[in-house]
Amino acid sequence: MAQSENVQAAAAWLKSVKIGFLGCGNMAQAMINGFIKSNLVPAENIVVSATCTTSKNYLACQKLDVQCTTNNEDVCRAAKIVFVAVKPHLVRPVLSKCSFPKDTLLISVAAGVKLSVLGETSRVQQLVRAMPNTGACVQQGVTVYAYDEAAIASVRQAAIAMLMESLGFARYVPESQIEPISAVSGSGIAYMYMALEAMADGAVKAGIQRSLAYDLASHTMMGAAAMVKETGQHPGALKDAVCSPGGSTIAGVHALEKSGFRAAMMDAVEAAFTRVKQLG
Repeated sequence: MAQSENVQAAAAWLKSVKIGFLGCGNMAQAMINGFIKSNLVPAENIVVSATCTTSKNYLACQKLDVQCTTNNEDVCRAAKIVFVAVKPHLVRPVLSKCSFPKDTLLISVAAGVKLSVLGETSRVQQLVRAMPNTGACVQQGVTVYAYDEAAIASVRQAAIAMLMESLGFARYVPESQIEPISAVSGSGIAYMYMALEAMADGAVKAGIQRSLAYDLASHTMMGAAAMVKETGQHPGALKDAVCSPGGSTIAGVHALEKSGFRAAMMDAVEAAFTRVKQLG
């Protein structure tokens, strides 16, 4: 089947099947929001499970107009595509109690849990391991994913790509790269929030009103990211272009260097990588 035919068939399939989520925490909610906003998946075709009807996550998902249940088996029976969105330590006990139809496409977003573990525990053949981040909520996420190409038909592979790309930047990668990448993009979005907040705090200290400070910092961060992506230039070269001799920017850069800014960021990625391996 030609690539264009695969895409058309995949789009039709995604419109016709139910998509389930085992767990509906922050990551699941971000992905659900992204899927709905992309018009790829109708809200009425999404079913999620939570621990109880009074939980914060259950109530939040109800507001998204998706189907909600407290029984994981309801999700397994209804959905052709099931996302495993529980905490890593809960993956084995949750999946071991679920009964999946033979043709289920199971996609895990649990950090550190390998495809081999998913297969052994769920007894499902079509398995995907994905690592998105919460930018998916506004379709500006970063998602990497891996699967055994021999186990999944081409139309379903196209559907997987469409789902992931509807959330923002997405790439298929070897499974061995999932852990280190998750330490950069999966966890890294939190580091960006911290940097943004710190810049805004500095602006407030300099006398700028708080709401404007957040606008300035967030748009500055978006502009910097766009410059790296669009120009293809090295971040160091783009930084150098802003640093006039004896100017204010190089004074700020010097302050960051004295504080160990770059080393701290590298340490953060390394610490996250170490932890995600432990979670597996």
